[in-house]
Amino acid sequence: MATQCKLLTDTHQLIQPQTWTTIRFDQVLRNDNGMYQGTGDVADPESALIEPSADGDFLWFRKVHWASISTADCDPEVQFIERFVRDPYTAPDSTGGDDTDDTAGQEFNVGAWAFRGRAGQPVAVEVWHNHSSPVPVVHAQFVAMTWDY
Repeated sequence: MATQCKLLTDTHQLIQPQTWTTIRFDQVLRNDNGMYQGTGDVADPESALIEPSADGDFLWFRKVHWASISTADCDPEVQFIERFVRDPYTAPDSTGGDDTDDTAGQEFNVGAWAFRGRAGQPVAVEVWHNHSSPVPVVHAQFVAMTWDY
């Protein structure tokens, strides 16, 4: 049986241009072994983190739904980037990044990456964009899963 942590948010989080930002989660769908220790308040930086309770090989998943934007002719090509990051607040180490271009309408990006989880080492989802104005993330999900314990 798998050990899982599943987080979700529908709270709009405004992401400033060209600034790496952790997505914070206010709904816990599953929390095996207490891997989520946040308060469920998107104002709390800890609400962004999944912390494995033991070392193990994990599959990590994310879904990020960006709001629609309007681009002016003078805007550069707009990019949206999502990635996983270990130790986001102390010694950031990113992996599993995905770079997507803006398309008409809203952006829905899903990513998965397999990497080792270490006991007590927090992992988060970070996002970035280069649009000329802030862009909201309107929905996000973050999942960690292992069969090692």
